[in-house]
Amino acid sequence: MLTALYQPQTRLEEQVYSLMQFHGIQKPDQIDLNSMCESYRVEIININGRSRIQPHPTRPGWYLMAIDKTLHPNVQRLKIAHEFGHLLLHVGIQPNCSDLMIEWQESQANHFAEHLLMPFYMFEGFAFQITLYEAPMYLSQLFRVPERTAKQRFDRFLSRMYNQGLAHYI
Repeated sequence: MLTALYQPQTRLEEQVYSLMQFHGIQKPDQIDLNSMCESYRVEIININGRSRIQPHPTRPGWYLMAIDKTLHPNVQRLKIAHEFGHLLLHVGIQPNCSDLMIEWQESQANHFAEHLLMPFYMFEGFAFQITLYEAPMYLSQLFRVPERTAKQRFDRFLSRMYNQGLAHYI
């Protein structure tokens, strides 16, 4: 029954987990965004300014991901995963369209980043060994993401437990 907690529940989660399986990613320290991006022809550069992804100006068939270098490394990591999500899910560039469509794409890229950086299947080894209080900081350090993001992801994990009738394990 507990194994259902770690299985993909949405199409997006399934797609991300398939991507990770394709790259042989089983543990948090194997989530190498630079190598993953390079394998999809994405060059990452640091800039002063808003993070974004666009077609590469000098390498046909490549993309250029610009990440704000003033951000904390964990926030940069989250931005890379988010922009990578836009590339894979939305062909890299948001079209000029309604605010609602852009909001949907942003939400989808945020969820992609969460699944990529903190997949639930990696929670199995520790999920019941830490307290609810310790979890956000622990996840933040383990997965190298901002603590706020780790807390959101852990809250989703708890919601999944409740939805599957597993709250008695908490």
